Amino acid sequence: MPGPVEAIVCGSERGAGAGRVIGGMVPQPPWCVVEAVEGGLGLNLGDPLSYPELADAAGRVVSFASRVSTGAEFPGWVTSGATESNILALYLAREEGRRTVVAFTSAHYSIGKAARLLGMDIVWVNAIDGYAADLARLEGALEENPGAVVVATAGTTETGYVDPVGEIARVARRYDSVVHVDAAYAGAILRWLPSPKARVTLDSTVRTLAVDMHKIPEAPIGVGVILSSSRELLERLWFEAPYLPGGRQFGVLGTRPGAPVLAASRIAERLEPHMPGLASRLMRSTLEAYQALVEGGPYSSPHTPESPVVCAVPRVRLPRLLERLRSLGYRAYTCPSFGGVRIAVMPHTLGGALERWVETLLKLG
Repeated sequence: MPGPVEAIVCGSERGAGAGRVIGGMVPQPPWCVVEAVEGGLGLNLGDPLSYPELADAAGRVVSFASRVSTGAEFPGWVTSGATESNILALYLAREEGRRTVVAFTSAHYSIGKAARLLGMDIVWVNAIDGYAADLARLEGALEENPGAVVVATAGTTETGYVDPVGEIARVARRYDSVVHVDAAYAGAILRWLPSPKARVTLDSTVRTLAVDMHKIPEAPIGVGVILSSSRELLERLWFEAPYLPGGRQFGVLGTRPGAPVLAASRIAERLEPHMPGLASRLMRSTLEAYQALVEGGPYSSPHTPESPVVCAVPRVRLPRLLERLRSLGYRAYTCPSFGGVRIAVMPHTLGGALERWVETLLKLG
């Protein structure tokens, strides 16, 4: 389903999207960047010295991600997505001797995956009502595990709740701990979200932040960004690769296509001036969907939206609702902790898909 990103980046709307996938976060990229994708399939992002156009594109994507998420320029580099960014952030902590990850139960599943891959212990802190950061429990966990790496989420996957990063950092600082922020979904509009909790900066405690480009900016799959508080910290994520002209390679992956980064760079360059307005429109549409489904309809929800996500919990059992949606040709993502359907309000859903989803859910709920 075309939407404002395609109109801004391409000058016209032409593409087709995922109007039948409720809550998905992987839309069809704007039609006019397809050429960049095709032209970069044979360019190796793992060797940016040999392909300076990739290095330039990566730099533009990093600058975009940094400015839209924090309002400032921080060092960073492109990854394959937030899962890789999360692995790298925890790797940095482990290499300093921090062997424990402390995360709320509302964190993305990739945090548990990263801890397991890295051989780190993980302490899960129960979130209040299943979604909200519990600072008292966090303090208790850090009393028992000082020097840990704490994961905060700026826009949780299930409900879009924004963890209070500043308050989490103050607690972490008292126990010689550091913080990684997973802002995969909402990072591109973090600066303009209504809640002051979304104002994030990087420093000696809040050291890394993950943003995805294939979500709200609607770039092709395969482009994330990890930002760090210092260039010295980022340098630790470059690994020796002697046979390459540059002699080193970034991150977990080796050879990978540069095409998605070229496309993301084009999108970032044209989209950035429009980000405040886009963020406002996304939140307005999210609140309208919430009002229709929850305040004026039969659904409940864990909380009022803080980022462009609604967790809509039906009166009927979730498996029955999903079956009825499938019979109508829909597939739906869920907020399983609450027995609800997840609605991710993305730019492409503003072309009519969101209204159809709400109308359909009202009929079935």
